[in-house]
Amino acid sequence: MKAMDPATAKRKGIKLRATVIYRKDGEVLFVRKRNSKWNLPGGRVERDETPLQAAMREMAEETGLAFDELRYLTEYREEKVIHYLFEARNSDDKPRPRNEIDACRWIKPRDVAKRRVRRPIRTLLKCCA
Repeated sequence: MKAMDPATAKRKGIKLRATVIYRKDGEVLFVRKRNSKWNLPGGRVERDETPLQAAMREMAEETGLAFDELRYLTEYREEKVIHYLFEARNSDDKPRPRNEIDACRWIKPRDVAKRRVRRPIRTLLKCCA
């Protein structure tokens, strides 16, 4: 995976995000900030940080889950946002909302359209997951 440098992305007005798809028992883990729609765990790739490091940091910050390994899936571009998608492997730990996250929820892929999930995330899951 060759990731765009965060400084270059900022100059071009592009946001770099590390996004994690965590599947378990046929469901996908979603997180939600207060008064927001459901989203996949993840966040901004910080300066001097690889997308993998950002994905691992964001999972820990948002859900309390720490993974030894995340598998890189693909890069997904949407307007001025580049998502570096990673897949998490099974963990025995339970996700718990932390920091700015108000709730964690497991959602079956077929039920995503029925939930208040951000449109770009619905599209991302259809294309890449």
